[in-house]
Formats: sequence, structure tokens, C-alpha cells
Amino acid sequence: MMKKIKILSCILLLISALACEEDKLDIEKFGSVSGIILDGETYASLEGVQIATNPASSSSITNADGVFTFSKVKEGDIAITARKKDYLSSTVSVAVYDNETTNLTFFLLKDDNNVGWVTIYDPVPGNGATEQNISLNFQWQVDQENNGKELEYTVYYYKSNSTTQKVAGENLTINEVVVSDLEYNTTYYWFVVAKYEGNRVANSPTWTFRTEDSND
Repeated sequence: MMKKIKILSCILLLISALACEEDKLDIEKFGSVSGIILDGETYASLEGVQIATNPASSSSITNADGVFTFSKVKEGDIAITARKKDYLSSTVSVAVYDNETTNLTFFLLKDDNNVGWVTIYDPVPGNGATEQNISLNFQWQVDQENNGKELEYTVYYYKSNSTTQKVAGENLTINEVVVSDLEYNTTYYWFVVAKYEGNRVANSPTWTFRTEDSND
């Protein structure tokens, strides 16, 4: 009888140890996200911009310097959206790593006119793409509520952590533009602004890609 009790006790201890080990494997990891919001034309810091995350962790509002911080964000991919009255909202997807801070910059543009909803999607290169050439053909797709309004596009891009942006093409009537002379082994962000009769009506999410190493 005592032998059976000892065996049963050992089995219970083993199950308990395995359960503890599983708990250790399921421990959630967290990093942080910090960024700055700038006016896309003047590069002035924007105060009072509402910042939200998806998956939701918390919300934030930029301070007088246009800065926001999320101190505890679960590790993984996250979409961050910035909204401010009289500006076009903007969304960027980033990766969060355990015990690391992810830094990013948003450029918000004024909302000059409303012609119904416009959705800009399906970027090439795709969001998060790696090993990209230093000369690329940016492409995108567009859906709009009123197809009778012919849109024009301006494409912006900038290096990671840069506080200025470049124009890849403006007043485009086709959904593509060639960008050359990118730097090797560099992360870039880019987005598309749609205009109608010279007025901004929508902008795409901010997408990201990384160029190839110079030794490839």
C-alpha cells in the first residue's frame, strides 16, 4: 500500500512540475513603443494627436513636442493609428520585441476636402518586405466611393527614425512610381496621398520595407 502511495505521489509531483514548466513557457513578453508626430508639410510637432494600438493595449495623446510613448506593449506585430481633427489619419504597422523600444515617426497631412471614402491598399513592396532592391517600383490599389472623381497621387518615403521625408512622385495619374538610389541595408517607410482637384482626400497606411545588404 505504501509503495502505491509513493508512486502516486511521484506522479503528482511530475504533473505539477510539467504544469509549472508550461506556465514558464506561456509567460508574456513586453516591449515599448515611442514616436513623434509631425505635420507632413511644415514638420512642426503636433500636440494632442490621439494614438491607439491594435491589438489594443492602451491609448495616448501626444505632448507639446509631438511625442507619445507606450511603456508596456505585448511582443509581436502591432498597428498604431494617429488621429487629429483636420488631419488625415495614418496607420503604421511595427514589430515589438521583448525589453526593446521601437521608435517611429508619423507625418500627418491636412484633410482639405471630403469626396467620400477612399481606400488605398495592397502595396508593392508589401508591408514588412525585406531584401528589396535599391531601385523599386512602388505600386498600390485604390477603391473609392465615387468612381467619377479622378484622383491624383503623391508618394512619400523616408528612412527609419528620419524627421524629414522625400517625394517619390506627385500628381500621378497611375498607381505606381519608380524610386531609385535607396541605401543598402536600410529600413524605409512610405505612404500614398490621394488628391482630388488639388485637395487631399485620403492617405494610405504607412508601409515599411528593408533594402538588401550591399554584399548580396
